[in-house]
Amino acid sequence: MDKTTQDMLEEVQKLFDCANQSWLFGAGISYESNIPLMYPLTERVEELINKSKKKESIKIYKAIKGQLMSTAHIEHFLSHIGDLLALIERSDKEKIKIDSVEYTKDSLEMLYKDIISNIGDIVRYGYSKSKHHSEQVGTISNPIVDIENHRGFVRAILKISKEKISNINFFTTNYDTLLEDALVLEHQDVEDGFLGTAVGFWNPDVAYNILKERKSHKIYKLHGSIDWYYDDKKELIRCRYGTKYLSDTHNLLIYPQATKYVETQKDPFAYLFAKFRDSFNQQSNNILIVNGYSFGDNHINNEIESAMIQSKNKTTLIIFIRETQDDKSKNYSLPTILQRWMLDGRLNARIHILSNRGIYNGDIKSILSESEKDYDWWTFTGMVDKILLGGTV
Repeated sequence: MDKTTQDMLEEVQKLFDCANQSWLFGAGISYESNIPLMYPLTERVEELINKSKKKESIKIYKAIKGQLMSTAHIEHFLSHIGDLLALIERSDKEKIKIDSVEYTKDSLEMLYKDIISNIGDIVRYGYSKSKHHSEQVGTISNPIVDIENHRGFVRAILKISKEKISNINFFTTNYDTLLEDALVLEHQDVEDGFLGTAVGFWNPDVAYNILKERKSHKIYKLHGSIDWYYDDKKELIRCRYGTKYLSDTHNLLIYPQATKYVETQKDPFAYLFAKFRDSFNQQSNNILIVNGYSFGDNHINNEIESAMIQSKNKTTLIIFIRETQDDKSKNYSLPTILQRWMLDGRLNARIHILSNRGIYNGDIKSILSESEKDYDWWTFTGMVDKILLGGTV
């Protein structure tokens, strides 16, 4: 490693001493815990839909797939179902016809519940399939989800925060409960917007402020959770899986579907995104650290950008991400939005990107040569070991 890279790395490590910090997590942090990324998750859901032998659901799913772009994943399917339901609600009939396919309210709602029920089981019990390993399917009697990486992260954060950090907020797009479970297993107080115990009801104004007298960790689940349900009174309940307390245990709230912008204007998502916005829209020094998130959600991206470009904003953004390689040119590149941010003089000096190919900050780039190996500090476990704990790079 050359001196420039080492200097840039040390600068990033010093930033973690910031007293006020927020974290944004995506699916990548749970990949090594045997919870699939978005595209493998989509493939598995489709496989289960086809195995269900529900002819109407299979037919509607296939029709929707034909209408979406080839790169669509399961959240796009949920959004499309929501859009079709919205069209039906605005019409004077209980059905619509598009490209010779008839969609009814009942058939769309049935497919939607089938999809989120399958997602819930996959995330809850685990699923793993790769080119180098055989398929592993977690079940209620034999779950394969592993929490140790998350516990390692929590221990690392606690080691740093004991003396230096006064306030931490965790934001995540993940449906799983690994982060909050890991915090509790490490004997930490957690606030998630619900009042109660194993079963709780949504009351964020009280729940996120109930532990003022002692240090706690606030978690904001931007896309919902596998243990969030709407009951028959349309109240949001956090409930253990397998109970019969609720009228419909398939009514998981795991994605703000049906035109995301509209849904995020309603609770709980309006509240969650407001807190996300407030966390880095500040005029005091603070950091937002991103890991496992691929910047594929325009709503989240726009919230970050609109805050960062403000002249008085003092947020520093630290991003851990993998650069992708083009099949033809073999060149590596960051997501388009990050490339744009790095060219924007209003915010690029406050952005530090640690990828598998090097470090970026403003106009300074430390990029690996073709003869060097990839860095692994961009992964969840690599970040903990190499950055938070200061291991050998």
